[in-house]
Amino acid sequence: MALALLVTTLAVLSASHSLAAAAPNALSARQDTANCTSASFTIPSWYINEFKSSETNASFTVQNRASGSSTSLICNPATSSAGTAWLCGSTDPSLQVSIQIKDAKAGVEIHQSWSCSDRSPGHPLAFQASGKSTIPLSCTGEACKSSNPIDLVKGSLSAPLELNPSYASGPLGHDKTGCGAISTKPKWTVGTVIYVNETGDGQNAVATHSIQFQVLNQANGNVAGCLNYFDVPENEDPAVVMNCAGGTDFTRRDRYSIRTQTVFYPRSWTLTINETWFCDDVDAARPASYTGAAKTKLPLKCTSSNGRTACQLDTFDIDGSLDEKTDLVPYSIEDPLPTPDGCTISSVVNPSWTLSNVEITKPPASSAGSGSGSVAFNMKLNTQANLFDFPVFVNNRDVVFGSAADADAWYPCSFGTGEQPLAPRNCSLRYVARTNTLAVDAEWACTDLDGDNPIVFSGVATTTLPELQCVRTAAGLERCSSKEGVSWTAEVADVKWRTVHTPVLV
Repeated sequence: MALALLVTTLAVLSASHSLAAAAPNALSARQDTANCTSASFTIPSWYINEFKSSETNASFTVQNRASGSSTSLICNPATSSAGTAWLCGSTDPSLQVSIQIKDAKAGVEIHQSWSCSDRSPGHPLAFQASGKSTIPLSCTGEACKSSNPIDLVKGSLSAPLELNPSYASGPLGHDKTGCGAISTKPKWTVGTVIYVNETGDGQNAVATHSIQFQVLNQANGNVAGCLNYFDVPENEDPAVVMNCAGGTDFTRRDRYSIRTQTVFYPRSWTLTINETWFCDDVDAARPASYTGAAKTKLPLKCTSSNGRTACQLDTFDIDGSLDEKTDLVPYSIEDPLPTPDGCTISSVVNPSWTLSNVEITKPPASSAGSGSGSVAFNMKLNTQANLFDFPVFVNNRDVVFGSAADADAWYPCSFGTGEQPLAPRNCSLRYVARTNTLAVDAEWACTDLDGDNPIVFSGVATTTLPELQCVRTAAGLERCSSKEGVSWTAEVADVKWRTVHTPVLV
């Protein structure tokens, strides 16, 4: 469903913000970590280290994954209206933590404010986030500790904007029951093998070989398709290497990707499999990557006819061996892949448009009267990871020029035929011929960090157009346009935003 239709037809609950209103009252020390800003938008969350509790207190360390700051806490019993909660004392006034212990579980609630100065040291960007999680405990008497080596508390942002970032789905089958156990003695299922040898006639048909099959990893259920066309020199048994495709996250958000490589030897019919995959089915705090291999000779059955030999083998299993197991960073399987700034971050940190292909049609300058004309141009949101690869064609064909023109008049934007863009999704434009100035009051939507709850931005970009080249049309109008290939940046001022919460359909 197009986002414009979604926002206008569904009941929404929106919270509006601007950068000036986003700063929390209390901030922890500014963080200059290289990726503080991007991490704050994509993984606002905390690690809980060394959680221990007794009858009288609990202690642990909270590490902010975005800013890198760590704080040691001691929690003591306190009575609250919500029941028995343990309040945790902190030397950092921007961090509030409480816990509740019951039935060998500890519920943790965190609220924190911090700022990042990695993008603009003179103008740190303020963040606020909160999150809850449950820590499983292992207890001996009244003394308990976390069952995990480290615990994760995922958070949601409330400033500078309201955002519940989407995590990656992770590589296929990483949490499938038995993934880790089967991986210790890996096994693959090879799907129908088809090997074709076209001998050719040296004139109208060229000799060629091809092989295709599928490889299913029984640990995670990942299926990779393998296909290759190749030559086989006489008296040689070349290694036909195939990097097989399958289980790919085409949004490229997954941090880890399954890699499947097979090698086929056409003379000996030997097949080898080498694959790297990932599991955290037992405990997300203990993810691991596995690399294994297998080797077999294919008992192909062949038939030949008219210079063509076709060989086939039905599905069969092949046992392999585990070459390497590598422990990964806790909970990292579902962390999104670090990427350059996308729509949301760019719109907060450095909102701007790229403009190009301006064309203005108006009554000739020599005309003493006035009349209507048109203003048209291309615009594209500036982001480093651009989901909007093509510029949007914007125009209005009823712009008034001459003595009747109003320098303060705004005209609604029309888009190219069939376009329903997100950036911009609607806008109005103002062109002042006397100063050759164009202003665009635009609204655009970003779904890159939270696809279920779009963030709608708005602001005005004002720019002086580059030198225009003008010609007289057959109808006596003056048509002025920018040079082909010329583009420029128009910064957006006074950006505001709101998060659109779409209702859950049941």
